[in-house]
Amino acid sequence: MTDYLYNKTDEASNKFNLKSLLFITVIFVFIWVMNLLGIFINDVQLFWKAAIFMGPIILAVCIYFKIAGYGRPEGKYVVLVGLVLAINVCYVFLTYHITLVLLFPLIFAALYRRRRILLITYAINVLGVFISTPLSYNLGLCDANAVLTTTSTVADFIEKFPTLEPIVETPVLNLELFYALPRSLIMLGAVPLLMHITVVIDNQTKKLLETQEKNLKLSQQQQETQQKIIFSLSNIIESRDQITGDHIHNTSEYVAFLTSKLMEKGEFKDILTPEYADLSVKAAPLHDVGKIEVSDTILCKPGRLTPEEFEKVKVHTIYGKDIMGEIVGDIEDTEYLDIATEMAYSHHERYDGKGGYPLGIKGEEIPLCARIMAVADVLDALLSKRHYKEAYSLEKTKQIMQDEYGKQFDPVVLSALLDNWDEFCELYNSKKKASETAETGAETTAEKKE
Repeated sequence: MTDYLYNKTDEASNKFNLKSLLFITVIFVFIWVMNLLGIFINDVQLFWKAAIFMGPIILAVCIYFKIAGYGRPEGKYVVLVGLVLAINVCYVFLTYHITLVLLFPLIFAALYRRRRILLITYAINVLGVFISTPLSYNLGLCDANAVLTTTSTVADFIEKFPTLEPIVETPVLNLELFYALPRSLIMLGAVPLLMHITVVIDNQTKKLLETQEKNLKLSQQQQETQQKIIFSLSNIIESRDQITGDHIHNTSEYVAFLTSKLMEKGEFKDILTPEYADLSVKAAPLHDVGKIEVSDTILCKPGRLTPEEFEKVKVHTIYGKDIMGEIVGDIEDTEYLDIATEMAYSHHERYDGKGGYPLGIKGEEIPLCARIMAVADVLDALLSKRHYKEAYSLEKTKQIMQDEYGKQFDPVVLSALLDNWDEFCELYNSKKKASETAETGAETTAEKKE
């Protein structure tokens, strides 16, 4: 998670520093316009020369980020080098006596909160100053001879170090000694301060990150505990009509299977996000929670239900909606609550609207999670043994499901199952084998105890 935080920080800093580079360009153009209007008195030729140097630098940096994006590791070095070059161009051509502008690259480098980057930027900036100084003299942009004749500092220096007079009187070396070197030392003085600020911010960020990780771990533990309680509650409810807890796990796994296949095909992109799919799987165990309000006599009846009894069973969807509002009404995740409620309330609606309950709605009026749950619920009901029927074979189950294509079931959701039927059969057979192995082990253990 620390690496992720650094990457996001670098990405944000790259964006900010690129904007800063573009802002420097805007300031440059503004000063140029002011100069043309006669408000400033810089040599117009200097602006043209600066533009010739700065233009390609800024354009190259912008093209890089346009192609590579802001998240690549080398992005920070690209933008920092661009800033150093652009500021050195401005320093040489337009603001030769303003040392403050040379501190800007260091300030921008400190945004990345890493000492190594700050030191690299300082080194590049110093190199830029020492290169730009003789370059400016050779291009005729500064008068080194004026420095030799008018600066008292130079005279004092020669008086103290007469043997260095030939070096000092060399224009380029004079500029390096009395311009480039002092400015480099000034920048060096700013480095420890920026480095200290960087370390303080980084330490505080790490402490905050550690706290967030602890809170996240605690939240995950609470969610796991909550999910176990939901499974236990659902198992108790299902056991009342002699359905084992396998139904809870099966339907959850079938919902997971369906949502994954739908996302692979790119179906329902506006709704079926990874988060929506995950919440649907977690909410699946509660789809029959309303059965707790239905009489045991009806739920456990071995034969067919009478019309009156079936009407009472149908009301479990309404009970489910009401119960969801009571037992999970305090859950902060409102999307989870919405999905769980929609599943409990609408998973017996029919896609064609003929005979579904409790509202008799149809098509996409039925929430997506409920349409998915409808397929998963019936699928497990057909493949499982009940007190009123034996388990159907995979072949018969597939045929029954196909017959309800576009009728009871959403055709898109059902296609996610039928188009991947072989893969589903592998899932079903592996679950069945694991269940049989577990039952055999339990019987063996019981025999040994006897």
